[in-house]
Amino acid sequence: MNKIKLILDVDPGIDDSLALLLAGLSAEIELLAVTVVSGNIEVNQAACNAKLAMSLINRNDVLIAKGCALPLQRNYVDATDTHGKDGIGEIYFPSEEPIDHGSATEVIIGLLRQYPHQITIAALGPLSNLATIIKQDAEVCALAKEIIIMGGSVKVCGNCSPVAEYNFWCDPDAAKIFFDAHLANVTLVPLDVTYKIRLTPDMREMIRQFKSPLSQYVVDITGFYVDFHWAQERTLGCVINDPLVIAYLLDRSILTFKKGYVQIETEGIAMGESVVEFRETDSQKLTDIAQSVDSKKFFKLFLKRLFHEHKEDIQLMIEKRMIL
Repeated sequence: MNKIKLILDVDPGIDDSLALLLAGLSAEIELLAVTVVSGNIEVNQAACNAKLAMSLINRNDVLIAKGCALPLQRNYVDATDTHGKDGIGEIYFPSEEPIDHGSATEVIIGLLRQYPHQITIAALGPLSNLATIIKQDAEVCALAKEIIIMGGSVKVCGNCSPVAEYNFWCDPDAAKIFFDAHLANVTLVPLDVTYKIRLTPDMREMIRQFKSPLSQYVVDITGFYVDFHWAQERTLGCVINDPLVIAYLLDRSILTFKKGYVQIETEGIAMGESVVEFRETDSQKLTDIAQSVDSKKFFKLFLKRLFHEHKEDIQLMIEKRMIL
């Protein structure tokens, strides 16, 4: 089996941490590196959070590297109101840092040159690391086989302003640099589809019943998310954006796409907005933009991968229509 060579560029973050678990537990993926960036939480805590997630699934072999501590131009605004003061629900507050393997940008550049046109980059946080690389040498990112971005909102409201999704709003200049580079094989997974990936109260209760360190961790970190969603939106459960990108790598039928031309607004009331033109005819500037998602297929994959030893219980709950 030819494994998917993957670099995960993340800002863990509750949903980033779930994405790390899914990638680390999937045999089809060769996780070459986890690179972190300030976003949901500042970069040093993000690195500690990534290490904790990897250690929970016995993946201490995965290289973790710290990247940009600040957005390229604007002041840094974290998302601890959404993710907690430690970025993962204010229960664990991990403090053990990973081994220093150099900067995230050095690691990404080195791996892309070592495996030209073989690596998938999944960028699930602000695009500060990738934009920094593009500013240094625009040709390096072109060595990626594909780059998949979780970010932006196209036809739905943003999650940190009426028009902007957090990753692009946190560092809009980085997002603009990235999309203005017009790299080939770029895929955008926006809020339009991730909003439909909602971990329900019934799913969380089933996970709690599994009574393992991993299941308790998932219940613990999503609890803060659940409370936030209720307070802000009167929604039960919580949206878990980032694991959708990993699930798509494992099963390409989960998402459908339409090509569009993406531009990023960097100033004013629309800062961070992803402006998409679907009528653009220059194919070299087009991005594959996710339009619809099979949420049931996603959760079947997500739950059975994280809790493989309980796959029969999960299937039974599905058949009883208690979770899907």
